Amino acid sequence: MYLDERSNLILKGVLSNPEISNKELESKYNLSRRQISYSFTKINDWLEENNYPPIKRTNGGKFIVSPKLIELFAEKIDGSVAAKYIPSEKERAELIILMLLGSEDELSLVHFSIELEVSKNTILRDMKLVHQTVSLYSLQIVYSRIHGYDIVGNEWDKRRLLVDVLRKVFDMYQGEAYIQRLARISTADIVKLKQQMEEVEKTLHLQFIDERINILPYIMAAILKRIKKGSLITGSYHIDYEALSDTKEYEAAEIFIQEMENIPKEERLFITLQLLTSNVLSSQFLTDRELPQLKKALAESLDLFEKKALIVFKERELLLEKLVLHMKPAYYRIKYSLTTNYTILEKVSEEFEAIHYIVKDSIKPFEDYIGCEIPESEIKFITIFIGGHLINSGETIQLKKRAIVVCPNGVSISKLMENTLRDLFPEFYFYQAFSIREFEQLKLNYDIVFSPVPVQTDKHLFIVDQFISDFEKLQLRQRVMQGIFGLNSSIVNIEQLMNVIEKHAKIEDKQALAKSLQDYFSFQVSNEIKNKKDFSLPDLIKPETIVLKDRVESWEDAINIAAEPLLKKGVIKERYVAAMLRQHSEIKPHIVLRMNIAIPHAAPEDGVNAVGMSLLKIKEGISFKDGHKVHFVVVIAAIDKNRHLNALLQLMKLSDMDEVLNKLIQTDDENEICKVIQSNIK
Repeated sequence: MYLDERSNLILKGVLSNPEISNKELESKYNLSRRQISYSFTKINDWLEENNYPPIKRTNGGKFIVSPKLIELFAEKIDGSVAAKYIPSEKERAELIILMLLGSEDELSLVHFSIELEVSKNTILRDMKLVHQTVSLYSLQIVYSRIHGYDIVGNEWDKRRLLVDVLRKVFDMYQGEAYIQRLARISTADIVKLKQQMEEVEKTLHLQFIDERINILPYIMAAILKRIKKGSLITGSYHIDYEALSDTKEYEAAEIFIQEMENIPKEERLFITLQLLTSNVLSSQFLTDRELPQLKKALAESLDLFEKKALIVFKERELLLEKLVLHMKPAYYRIKYSLTTNYTILEKVSEEFEAIHYIVKDSIKPFEDYIGCEIPESEIKFITIFIGGHLINSGETIQLKKRAIVVCPNGVSISKLMENTLRDLFPEFYFYQAFSIREFEQLKLNYDIVFSPVPVQTDKHLFIVDQFISDFEKLQLRQRVMQGIFGLNSSIVNIEQLMNVIEKHAKIEDKQALAKSLQDYFSFQVSNEIKNKKDFSLPDLIKPETIVLKDRVESWEDAINIAAEPLLKKGVIKERYVAAMLRQHSEIKPHIVLRMNIAIPHAAPEDGVNAVGMSLLKIKEGISFKDGHKVHFVVVIAAIDKNRHLNALLQLMKLSDMDEVLNKLIQTDDENEICKVIQSNIK
């Protein structure tokens, strides 16, 4: 019996988070309750067949997972693959591709069947997925009785596939052992390459992130092996020699190939790219001669973001410098089509949907500079930088307990985790985020560790996803307070209040009072999280905030008329209207969404009392650009950088719905306008 893909995913999901509920599994994997139940039957049959303890459930539906089971499936590298572990269909497809690209032998179904310990019929089924995967890289699988199976196509495309497959296999259970066995890479080779990587770090004055320091030796070993057997890149393809040859990374590539003779220029460039596309935690210099232009393009994108989001960044120059540092290696990932889909970022758009949408809408200056479209995964990274920077702009209260965030996935994600946890636990003092290697060398005095992966510590350790929803934040806070203090809410605050009360009154029942305070703080935390929800467009655009006009005399009149509902409600002051007229003396492109909706606005300090929007619909329209007419003017009042963003996102989406806008133009009833907006906003 083997474990199918769905059951394999569910098993890993429960082992990584035993506290997950059945409903959360249904949502996470988009499955029905019946499908989850069926998979658990298969999982327990497979576990019992292999003499593993089964996963049980309490009457309340909680999973009971044996510590032995969690320990058994924890990442361990002992040089061999656990004999009873059977990879899923997707994992077998990756292993077959690794064998095809890494082996020097002729490969048949028998070879695959023996190595992966499944039947030839199973391998034939897996081959369908292998064909689909390699076709994404413009490659093909061919078979002949004499030479067996092989991958044919350009060597450049084979290298791209090889690098991606190595990363995926590396993340599998016992991945390193699989790579060494199936790609015929020796432990001695890896030890030597790791030493060379340390030399590269010294040469480049940088530090590779934990993930990269572990996977890069295998990538280099597989590349060098292909070079030695004569599978060479011919032609530079997308590589601009001049763009890479003056970099320190190009010089550092010599460390890996110093013992090889007659290495083609293209191969040295490809090795250089592997170094350039590595994320780094820190770097002492940026030597690209294109750096000023890159920085200018990113600055222009930030300008657009500020205009579209109606905000002004605090410490903008610091944000720009961080973006430049990140986008230097990203430049080469994008330009040379080496970007990988980062599965850890799947929830980014969920957490920062409004920010992500505006980032995508503001990235054009950087796209124009780089000369191609920016992949979604790279835009998500930029979203993390900007979202983390906005979170970090707020003040935090640091009290008593010392906490550390440990993250192996690079500076951007670790910083975002740190900022999220700072916001969630104002009682704690947080050190800066650390990589696993840095954490292992720490001599700091700390009490709590937050990490997405298990780490060795005798202090309180909490395993936390890199990106968590509001509900998960509430659950985490309750779990942390329970684990550290034995209470569901903040004992720091309870102790302080108990001490204050005892100074001024006699407490008859301390336990009852503490329980009441505990319940109160749990309620407060829940409410705080709920109250952080952003406004939606229907929350702000209501019949009383809508003005209908057939025509207006001027742009100035349009602003004055559109602002009237907000003035009457006390959302804004007269000086806010004056500021809008001063800043937007004429209708300009940067305040018109999709050529359809004008959004005049000013800064919060110009006279905003609350978040608000008001809508003026002009049936005949107002002249804008090249004879085009704008029929909608929305005055926006923002009190901070965040609470209006969701409504603004929805307004931007609405501005792209020509049919809906045409319907609104013909509608002369405020209630009907609200219904149309409500029915078209998700």
